[in-house]
Amino acid sequence: MIDRADIFVIYDHVQFVKKTWHHRNRIKNKNGELLLSIPTKNTHLKTPIYDICLSSEYEKVLVNHWLSIFYSYKNSKFFYKYSDSLHALYTNKYSTLMELTVEFIKYFCKQLGISIDIEYSSNLTLDGKLTNSTEKVADICDQVNISTLYDANGAKSIIDKTVLNKCGINVVFQKYKHPVYTQMFGDFIPYMSIIDLIMNEGDRSLDIVKSGSLFNI
Repeated sequence: MIDRADIFVIYDHVQFVKKTWHHRNRIKNKNGELLLSIPTKNTHLKTPIYDICLSSEYEKVLVNHWLSIFYSYKNSKFFYKYSDSLHALYTNKYSTLMELTVEFIKYFCKQLGISIDIEYSSNLTLDGKLTNSTEKVADICDQVNISTLYDANGAKSIIDKTVLNKCGINVVFQKYKHPVYTQMFGDFIPYMSIIDLIMNEGDRSLDIVKSGSLFNI
């Protein structure tokens, strides 16, 4: 979706949900899939994502994450193409979850050859009186001049296309069929971190990602 878009809005003013993809992802090793989670400080339930700080142990955890990546992919075809720059990400200093997350997003966009403008919903002057989820999305689209909204297929349950269409906003839901690519360690496992893809496929990675994209307007 980022590759198809001109601007990527990070929806960071909404509630952070622990034990979700907000702060975790998966890689593949000889034992199958391995879950990597970023530790965060304990906060009240309704804390927005932009206010989530990393816990004091995050640096130690990132070191362990890198070691897991190293031992999982050191024999992959493209490990040494990315290892130095990726290792640098894991040794940087971060204070918030969003700071870390966006640095990783920018890094992988660069590696894939994707140029994208990034905006944060928390930086926009949103209408606090809106309660309808679709109207909130329409407000964001209006403020950053979005005429076509790309979103995941799962968003169909919370976004009313009719409301957005009345606001002059076209909606395209992505129905993604995951492509099979070269992987180490046995049978193919889909929906791994982008790390798994670039380590195994290198410069072909973006073409592989796009080969699985199906858009349902």
